[in-house]
Amino acid sequence: MRCRTGIRRGPAVPWTVIAALAGFALAMLPVWPAAAANLSAKPPAFGIQFHGTWEMYYTGPGAATPNEMFWRHLDGLKSHGVTVIRVDIGWSASQPRNAPPNADHWYNKRIALVLKEAAARGMKVLLTLHQSPSWARGDRGGDPKQLPDDPESITGWATWMAKTYGPSVMAWEVWNEPNLQGFTGVAEADERARRYAPLLKAAHTGLRAGDSNALVVFGGTAHIDTDFIRTVYQAGAKPYFDIMAVHPYQGNQTKPPGSRDIVDPARITFFPALIELMASYGDETKPVWWTEMGFSVHSNEGIDTSKPWTLGVPTPEISGRYLVESFELARLSYPQVRLAVVYTTYKPPSDPAGHQHGYRLFEQDGSALPQSGMLRDYMNEFSGHAALRLRLGVLH
Repeated sequence: MRCRTGIRRGPAVPWTVIAALAGFALAMLPVWPAAAANLSAKPPAFGIQFHGTWEMYYTGPGAATPNEMFWRHLDGLKSHGVTVIRVDIGWSASQPRNAPPNADHWYNKRIALVLKEAAARGMKVLLTLHQSPSWARGDRGGDPKQLPDDPESITGWATWMAKTYGPSVMAWEVWNEPNLQGFTGVAEADERARRYAPLLKAAHTGLRAGDSNALVVFGGTAHIDTDFIRTVYQAGAKPYFDIMAVHPYQGNQTKPPGSRDIVDPARITFFPALIELMASYGDETKPVWWTEMGFSVHSNEGIDTSKPWTLGVPTPEISGRYLVESFELARLSYPQVRLAVVYTTYKPPSDPAGHQHGYRLFEQDGSALPQSGMLRDYMNEFSGHAALRLRLGVLH
């Protein structure tokens, strides 16, 4: 029951529970290098998605003044030990016309505000660049979640972004889930990969031109899509990213993270296939970030079970337990994973089943759901190690 203080705390996660989870993970998984035997191993850094430029956080359309929910959520993230926030940035909103971007544009003011306020709270920022403007698609209009016609059209904007905001940005992720038609506008899977590779190169070129120290992150794929990633490698993308990223959502979220009875790319335990693929291209030393992951909370009544990806878990406590188990899985068996970003701080209701809304870790009024407290308490078992890693610059 949520109290009037606005904080809804989940149960603490003592070391005895963590040890039990460790045993669970070891029993369920094909173990990768001796990390599994190393009980001193540390979990990935703790990140959460924050849609900090969305209209829901501002006083009106086109406004750069935040509302109370903006402050409540940022403060809640800090108080729950979050060290990294992932913020999605729309190229279409930042540079709506084919003219030099302007820092005084309302959307770019929002970007600057998020970066400033995150830094004030000791949180690093991963920016995800996606959504092409209409002018980069022959002025055809429509949904901006499409790749540009000419991949090099992103270079100038990427240069400006890195030059303008670079010192405040931990890393730059190039596109969101580029393996999906819904985020590229491209129907054929191989074509999506072939078109993403030159876009990644063009963005990398621009980001490095604006900031020679820019860290470039491969666009996190929906699930661990090794077919897509292989095709991008084949197209010559290896030199154009510093960090690999995937979104290891369970294809059936009713199943715990250690499950292996799910179709291969749509399960967390498919991760070793990604490491094997990277090694085949000489990228075995590159770190991997999970730039989205989560377990949605909602009823499954009336949901078509032939679409298991739309299923959720029944309670926040189960979601929290699965999230903690996912971090344990990385800690014990997947040492390549240096950062895990949980989806999401908050997202308004947008579908009948409430699947997207069910990912939220905070309510609109800023009160924390149990998952947030469970993750905070789990990370506290490691004495702020993730924050130390950030200070030492070893996330990458």
